Amino acid sequence: MAAKIDNVEGAWPQAGLNQADIVFDLPVEGGLTRLLAIFHSQDVSLFGPIRSGRPVDADLLHLLGHAYYAFSGGTAFDLGPISDHSNATALSWAIYPDLFVIRNDHRIPHQVFGTTSMLYAGGQQFSPSTTPPTAIFSYAAATPAGGVPSTGVTAQYDAATAAWTWNGTQYLRNQSGHADLMIDGSQVAATNVVVMSVGVQLTSARDSHGTVVPLPIVIGSGLAWVFRNGVLVKGKWSRASENAPMTLQTTTGQVIPLAPGRTWVEVLPSSHAPLIH
Repeated sequence: MAAKIDNVEGAWPQAGLNQADIVFDLPVEGGLTRLLAIFHSQDVSLFGPIRSGRPVDADLLHLLGHAYYAFSGGTAFDLGPISDHSNATALSWAIYPDLFVIRNDHRIPHQVFGTTSMLYAGGQQFSPSTTPPTAIFSYAAATPAGGVPSTGVTAQYDAATAAWTWNGTQYLRNQSGHADLMIDGSQVAATNVVVMSVGVQLTSARDSHGTVVPLPIVIGSGLAWVFRNGVLVKGKWSRASENAPMTLQTTTGQVIPLAPGRTWVEVLPSSHAPLIH
């Protein structure tokens, strides 16, 4: 199950991100970001707020084989790639409102939330899934050789900042200068933080405010910084084609394994370098 989660003022506090297996933090229009959260290993009683999809979601969903994709809204430009090449079963609030939850403590358009039980049931009804998803990354308990101590990283987008700090057990997230807290009061945390440096194309599409919609390029290759167990391993990410897997490798070509646990991926425009702590 993948869900598009809003990540701006009005959407906070969010729900369910500490139950996700992987979260991609992706640049969108106006220099802000929006999340693609992937749920697989556990049921989640509430996640959101769920917002409109973006074309980059199709390229990431394709990595999962057949997934269910929960979203709320989007233009034909945004959603065309989903039906064209994501291989996902699209679950839209506009079409299937009974599969979603409305919360009155969040104002429109941040009021749509979901549960895995309701959305899985809907997805299974429309398009049964019979095989597990393909693993996006490699994992190993042992910390890889060649890492250097690091207390965390800051990813600076044009109009948003994500800062991660290692507390000796996990990485804690700050969002644009404040602790990134969920509805239940917990701070967003991760076992691994990956920063992917990507090119960004400016498209011909515009949002409702007339702002150009960017397209992060997640097929190809670029620099990568992998943070796990309080160390940093530098390398690169690569994905040769839409049908190819995503790999994280050192500069000498060795696979960089992540620690078993939740992973956040900061998909950072290549015009911005991460600030290593």
